[in-house]
Amino acid sequence: MIAKVNKSNLIGEIIAPPSKSIAHRLIISASLKKGKTVIENVGSSNDVLATINCMRALGAKIIVENNVATVYGIEKPINGAILNAEESGSTLRFLLPVVSALGVDAQFIGKGKLPVRPNQALIEVLNANGGKIEGLTVKGKLESGIFNIDASISSQYITGLLFALPLLSKDSEIVLSNKVVSKDYLEITKEILTLSNIKFNQTETGFIVYGNQKYNLPDRVKVEGDWSSGAFFLVAGALNNNVTVKGLNENSKQGDKIVLDVIKSTGAKIEIEKDGITVKGKAEKSFYINLENAPDLAPVLSVLASYCKGESRLYGVERLRIKESDRITAILNMLNTANVKAEYNGEYISIEGGRLKSGEFNGEFDHRIVMSSVILASLIEGESAVLTAQAVEKSYPNFYADFIKLGGKVDV
Repeated sequence: MIAKVNKSNLIGEIIAPPSKSIAHRLIISASLKKGKTVIENVGSSNDVLATINCMRALGAKIIVENNVATVYGIEKPINGAILNAEESGSTLRFLLPVVSALGVDAQFIGKGKLPVRPNQALIEVLNANGGKIEGLTVKGKLESGIFNIDASISSQYITGLLFALPLLSKDSEIVLSNKVVSKDYLEITKEILTLSNIKFNQTETGFIVYGNQKYNLPDRVKVEGDWSSGAFFLVAGALNNNVTVKGLNENSKQGDKIVLDVIKSTGAKIEIEKDGITVKGKAEKSFYINLENAPDLAPVLSVLASYCKGESRLYGVERLRIKESDRITAILNMLNTANVKAEYNGEYISIEGGRLKSGEFNGEFDHRIVMSSVILASLIEGESAVLTAQAVEKSYPNFYADFIKLGGKVDV
């Protein structure tokens, strides 16, 4: 699909979609609990649906109606299940350890770049503790023990272990080597585990996770709004527009809420009220930001940088190469298409704000590149085209509807 975008003046308010990060974790926790849980505001992104379908395949009964998921937990795990993770790295990496802990055989499948995204470090630590995993085929039964894992590749590995180890008969220890990346996502995991009455201790080197535990999530929970998705329209507000985003928790554990700090540093005006966050005015000052713990913000902050005067720098971006696309290359191509000078020197992406021009933007089948390209194109005189426009379904199915609601001019 192609989105044809014209210059737009965005004014009004939208509600942020549900947080994928929180929804994934609540669905898994509810499925591992005996009994019924109601999850409000679960959303309909492809990634969350992938987790729902995988838990169904493992034996959970999940009914989704009117944005509410009613989950009846797994009574007896289904052996030989086919688990379709679609393009969701979170689904795959969270559930590889969980399936191994349940002790059933299963086959994961996926599409896009998912089958080639790095998982070997996780597989090796599972196989060292009783697992028998080859590629995306899971056999064997995980055993309690010491789990040594490289924390510098993905925090999703650690989250998967934290969900799985309470199911084992004895206590286990997670020992982390190298610097933990995307550590704010681990804060979300810890919050959901605590809510589920799962006991663990964080140590200087990792975690102690107690065995033989039962998940006990409250009977009714609600997914809060997603800061990484809301960021697209918060940034849009700073681009000489006036946008209010509702449904975001100012005290959230989500690391992507730092987008407000970046926007504020550019000189745009931010108003935080009980029923929404409004961004208006005009971003002007360039900025430096380390995105090691909020890598999903890189594409949309590169759009913000293209509008500011002077040089901005995005640090902590190396792992962007192993996302749904090589996001470093995709960001550079997006900005260069719009006549913005941008380059990567191995340490940071440097962006020089400048005069923008319309063009054909390659969305790279990457939801965050597509949405960023649409916001960028809305600043430019003349019509631009954004390719692979359907990729927004992965995380933000209502993106175009919200864009149009604010006055955006787009024909998909």
